[in-house]
Amino acid sequence: MTIHAPKLLTPEEFASLIEVAIAAPDPEVPPAHLSKLVALGYVVGTPKGPRVTGDGLILITESE
Repeated sequence: MTIHAPKLLTPEEFASLIEVAIAAPDPEVPPAHLSKLVALGYVVGTPKGPRVTGDGLILITESE
């Protein structure tokens, strides 16, 4: 069975997710993008800055 999830991120927000993944601990992403990524569970805030979660990594790898 195939499950189709709605597209939750714009291309710009997805680019911000990748930026968090490769530029930690100081990614340069718009605050609105970071807030949405955190709310969706793709990024978590840590004392050392934002980090991509397992779900965020899955989203990145599934898009390749």
